[in-house]
Amino acid sequence: MEKSVFEYRVEPQYVDFTDRVSVSSICDLILHAAGEDAHKRGFGIDALADNNYGWVLSRLAVELDYMPTEYSQFTLHTWISDYNRLSSTRNFTLTDAEGRVFGRAVSQWCMIDYATRMPVDMNIMAKAHEGNMVDAPSPCERPRRIGVINSEPIVEHKVVYSDIDFNRHMNTMRYIDIIFDTLPIEVPEQLIGFRLDINFMKEALYGDTLSLMGEERDGVRMFEYRNAAGDALCRMALEIK
Repeated sequence: MEKSVFEYRVEPQYVDFTDRVSVSSICDLILHAAGEDAHKRGFGIDALADNNYGWVLSRLAVELDYMPTEYSQFTLHTWISDYNRLSSTRNFTLTDAEGRVFGRAVSQWCMIDYATRMPVDMNIMAKAHEGNMVDAPSPCERPRRIGVINSEPIVEHKVVYSDIDFNRHMNTMRYIDIIFDTLPIEVPEQLIGFRLDINFMKEALYGDTLSLMGEERDGVRMFEYRNAAGDALCRMALEIK
């Protein structure tokens, strides 16, 4: 099985005030390719909907050597390298117009039952996975496990309509944008490249009030979202290059 190929252009809606792609937008395009590829191969969200199942991102790691500028074009390759009972691993590389790889990503996905919001055994998708596996390693280190962040909250956020997606929970890109909203404006202004690791533990649902904890460890910015009950929902580690 060959890797799937997608061609993208950095449209104006994907850039920030620097005229370069924002971190949340490049992550959005990466995840868009994942959804499109799954749909084309017959195990997208539309196919799972018959059983009231859905795909949920559990972990993600994204590395970019530099931030593409407005209207620049790039090629994205994506492939599934392995799966087990609980998760499926999908990989990505991003290549510029000159054929140089400037971005790498690894994502890990699970299926949930919408009725129970609990994980579903991935082996029920064995036939679909086995016909779509590519014998190629992940292009960068897989998502790192992020430990507890114990700090005072730096911001609170109530989950509203514009935060939630078709899974009825807060969209991945909103988690990213909110952490960037807490950083000095010089961070995105001077950003050259980055590595972002995301660990999801629980869903943030409409109406939830989230507290965002944040601290810096050895030059890496660490974040943790918690709900009103104090449950950790999502942890993120941002390393600026």
